[in-house]
Amino acid sequence: MNIRVQKYHGNPILLPQLGERSFEGACVYNPAAVVKDGKVHLLYRAEEGYYDRYVSRVALAISEDGFAFERYPNNPIIDRDPAREEEKRGIEDLRLIETKQGYFLTYTAYAGLNEEGITQIKLCGALSKDLVHWEKIGTLVPGREKAGAIVQDYKYKDRYVMYLGEGVLKVAFSKNLKLWEVKEQPVLEPREGYFDDFLVEGGPPPIVMDKWILVIYNSARGGVGYEGKREFVSYAPGYALFDKDDPAKLLFRSSQPIMEPTEYWEKYAKINYVIFANGLVHFRNKWLLYYGGADKSIGVAELMLTE
Repeated sequence: MNIRVQKYHGNPILLPQLGERSFEGACVYNPAAVVKDGKVHLLYRAEEGYYDRYVSRVALAISEDGFAFERYPNNPIIDRDPAREEEKRGIEDLRLIETKQGYFLTYTAYAGLNEEGITQIKLCGALSKDLVHWEKIGTLVPGREKAGAIVQDYKYKDRYVMYLGEGVLKVAFSKNLKLWEVKEQPVLEPREGYFDDFLVEGGPPPIVMDKWILVIYNSARGGVGYEGKREFVSYAPGYALFDKDDPAKLLFRSSQPIMEPTEYWEKYAKINYVIFANGLVHFRNKWLLYYGGADKSIGVAELMLTE
């Protein structure tokens, strides 16, 4: 398996919109993507405020060519629900697949920090027929989990398959997309001495190829920070190949990232040196990967895949 990447020369393709009442005046990033009616639809994380005051919502943008996007006029399409304590600070980091029942979205619900300073997160889901009106179904798995990437157009023993987690990657199975059984043994972990030695995290929905399942994952490289603590230095995506007949079985893992933060907008913003990919579509004979840069703006790259 070989992956070559060409970043779009017109990046970034979406920037924050300033304004007195803008819900996306601070950041737009980490979008999910799907093709509908011959157009690419991006569901992106939109923020107002910064750091310990930010609030995240979900907005929609649509493109006829995959590169030039127009925002949906009635954004945001998904807002916080006051009745859901887990969404107190918003809805983050989306992944999106199409099923026979409609569109299924996974997202991280964020409630802020607890008394110990630990982020309070839940992996949640939502259903839609049109990408605009969404029915939230609540928490998908117990505990503190996030980054749920469900394999598109694939079932294993009549069950959907999802790769999830932050820090390590796990695999989970479900018959109905709502109730998931998580295998606690990680299927992918950080590697000392590589670009992903600090953490690994789910990327866009994996795709099934002739010989394997292609999982593009996000990762961070670590370094020694203050008081000897390891802090991430740079986020960059890599890829792994899993067995189609056993989605927990790792067959291959890239030794280098598929791309790294090189452009100014990818290196300097809310969080420096970050490429974080959530959306992948096959559109007009091209694989287009959509990603957030420096937790601030959105870009796209074309992937050339050869088995």
